[in-house]
Amino acid sequence: MKVTFPQAKEIKNILPAIVSFLSEGTFKANKDGIFLSSLDPANVAVILLDMYPNMFTEYDIQDEEKFTINLEDLKKIMTKVALKNQISWEIDKEKNKFVLTVYGKAKKVFTLPLIESEGSFMDLPSLELPVKVEMDSKAFYDIIESAKVIADEIKIVADPDGPKVSFIAEGELKDMRIDLTPQDESVLSMEVPSKAMARYSIDYLYKLSKVARISDTLTFKLDSGKPIWIDYKSTDKFKFGFVLAPRE
Repeated sequence: MKVTFPQAKEIKNILPAIVSFLSEGTFKANKDGIFLSSLDPANVAVILLDMYPNMFTEYDIQDEEKFTINLEDLKKIMTKVALKNQISWEIDKEKNKFVLTVYGKAKKVFTLPLIESEGSFMDLPSLELPVKVEMDSKAFYDIIESAKVIADEIKIVADPDGPKVSFIAEGELKDMRIDLTPQDESVLSMEVPSKAMARYSIDYLYKLSKVARISDTLTFKLDSGKPIWIDYKSTDKFKFGFVLAPRE
């Protein structure tokens, strides 16, 4: 396996959010793309990353394979890589190594050991989440950032009468409420076929939504007492997302 990114920008910006919850990651690579789908150690969120062949200038994957690497080590290496640097990923099966090559003023080659993981690639079951909103990713981040100073959980309430989707944070002495409607400039589309309400960890949402810079928009889906599924997508190149379990 060998793939080449035209620049390091996207993967460099996504990694910090992933490493906030996963110290290692198991990737599945095949002709359709390179995929990460892992449950965090607290069993609260599934982190998802899909990188499609169109994301790469070189894409050489003959047979499906899985590999696990230390993501914290990969993040440390990527801090030394400029956003516009071209990089490649390669698997050296003979040496059992993951090879990261950086093409800049000088060619730099880094290697990480392939590790045996206790975890595995997680195939998610289909989820019926009828409430669906596509909106500006920066606006979503601003909502979560505002709620973070109020409480440690956020309640999302969807009401077909309007329709509207409300974000509510309630602290001991202060609270916050932000209502989204289809008329808002930050909302691209909204589907609310029925009422729904669920509570989620603000800390998780805050850390994961920091990737707002990688995509102009995001889509979130939810239902009463069920996980929220959030996707950041860049045309046909990649998709970063997560599925976060609700609080009781």
